[in-house]
Amino acid sequence: MLSDAIRMWNPWWTGELLSDDLLGLERQQMGVMRDFLGLRHVKDVVGVRRCGKSTLLYQVIVELTSSGVSPRDVVLLNFDDNEIYDADFSSLLIECKKINPGMCCLFLDEVQEKAGWERWVRSLYDTKQFEQIFVSGSSSSLIRSEMSRVLTGRHVSTVLYPFSFKEYLQFQGWKSFDRDYLEFHRAEVLHFLEQYMTDGGFPETPGREELKITSILSSLFDDIVTRDVTARHGADHAIAEKIAHHVVSNISKSMSYRSVARACDISTDTVSKYIPYFEDCFLLYSLGRFSYKLKEQMRSGNKYYCVDQGLANRVGFKFSRDRGRLMENMVFIELMRRKGSGENLFYWRNREGREVDFIVQKEGRIEQLIQSCYNPTDADTRKREIRALSDAMEEFNLKEGYLITLDYEDSETIENRQITYIPLWKWLLNI
Repeated sequence: MLSDAIRMWNPWWTGELLSDDLLGLERQQMGVMRDFLGLRHVKDVVGVRRCGKSTLLYQVIVELTSSGVSPRDVVLLNFDDNEIYDADFSSLLIECKKINPGMCCLFLDEVQEKAGWERWVRSLYDTKQFEQIFVSGSSSSLIRSEMSRVLTGRHVSTVLYPFSFKEYLQFQGWKSFDRDYLEFHRAEVLHFLEQYMTDGGFPETPGREELKITSILSSLFDDIVTRDVTARHGADHAIAEKIAHHVVSNISKSMSYRSVARACDISTDTVSKYIPYFEDCFLLYSLGRFSYKLKEQMRSGNKYYCVDQGLANRVGFKFSRDRGRLMENMVFIELMRRKGSGENLFYWRNREGREVDFIVQKEGRIEQLIQSCYNPTDADTRKREIRALSDAMEEFNLKEGYLITLDYEDSETIENRQITYIPLWKWLLNI
C-alpha cells in the first residue's frame, strides 16, 4: 500500500531517533542549508549518486525537529521506491494529508525520476501547502532547464560532492584542525592524504579494505552508467560505458569529441551526445580553455575531470605511477566546491604550448592562477611550471601565482612576480 511505503521512509513519526548510520558525518554543506532555512524558497540539493544527498536531507530533518518542528509535520518521499514512484502526484498529496493534515515540511528524494515534478512543486509552492520544500537528485537538470524556468526566483541550490579532505579526516576520527596541531602531526596527515588520493571521498569507502573499496566504486560506476545515462537518456549501455571509461582514464588531459571518438571507434556525433549525459549526472566535469575570443575557446579541446579521484583510480586506468593527475583532479574538485557566485574556471595555454592548470575568473577579471605539481624538486619540472606561471602572470598582469605541491612549501620572486608553493594538504584544509 502507498501509505505503508510512505510510513517506511518516515521513521521519525514513531518517535524514534534517526540512527547514526542514517545521519552519518555532518557535512560542511549543512552550514549552507541552515542559512537556507530562513527562506521560503524551494531548496534543492544535487550531486553525483551516493555522495550523501539523502544523508544531508536527514541532517536537515533533525535540524528542523530539534528547533521545534513536530516530527509528524515532516514528510519525506523517496522516488527510488517503486510504490511512491508509481503513484500520481495527487494521490501522494492526499495520502500524506490523510496521515497528518498539518504536515508543513516536504522532502522529495531523487525527484528527477518522476516526470513533471517541477510543475507539481511549483503548484505546492504557489498555494503555500508546505512551509518548507526540499528536493534532491543526481541530475544537474534540477538546477537548469525546466526547473529553472518553472521555478525562477523560487528556489535556491546547493551542490554536494563526495567528502572533502577535511570531512575525510573527520570521518577517520580526526578532531583538531588547529594549525600547530596539524603541523605536529604532519606525517599522519600525509598518510591520510595518500589514502584520500587513492581511495577518494565517497562516504562508503573510508576505512574499508582494498578489495571492498574497488568493489564499491566499480558498482557505483555501473549504477551511474546504467541508471543515470542508459535508463534516463535511452543511451546504448556498451557505448556509454566505453566512452566513460576512456574519459575517466584520461582525466586532466585535453580532449576533443573527435579525439575521444577515434580512441573509442565511435562516431563524433555519438560522443558529442553522450559526454553531456555524464556531465548531467555529475560523473564528469569539463574545463574549457580560456581565451578572450569565443571562437578560439570553442575550437580548443576541453580538459575533463572526474567527480572523485578514487573513482577514477579504481575504474579507469590505474594512476599509481602518475599521482600528479590524481592530485590535479583533487585540486579541480576542491575549486568547484569553493566556486562562488560569478566565478568561472578555465585552463590557460599560450601559443608556445605553456599551460597553467587553473585560472579563476570573477566578474570578467582573472583573479588567480593555480598550477598543480606533485613534485617540483625536479629541476626540469620546476622550470617548466614556473615558466608557464610567469607567462600567465605577465599576460594577465598579476603579481602572484600559486603552485600546489604534495608537501613542498616555499616562495620565490621572479621579475617582481611571486611564485608561492603551497602543500596540497594545507591548501585543502585552508591553512
